[in-house]
Amino acid sequence: MTGARAVPDHPAGLCSVCRHHRITGNRRGSRFYLCERAKTDARFRRYPPLPMIRCPGFEEATPSPWREYRDDPKEDS
Repeated sequence: MTGARAVPDHPAGLCSVCRHHRITGNRRGSRFYLCERAKTDARFRRYPPLPMIRCPGFEEATPSPWREYRDDPKEDS
């Protein structure tokens, strides 16, 4: 599914379920969504403004990566 316009139920929008995202962070605990497509295609921003509601490079990850983040027990601390 490319060029998606649907917004999943997550503050990051499409990035949260895109196969091209990677979550990075800093020592203070902030998290950032890195777009891996930005490495090879100048049309994409390295850290896109969130929530992303439209993206020509969106490809849904299978299975959804968001499920893994939600089920991470470290998130509860």
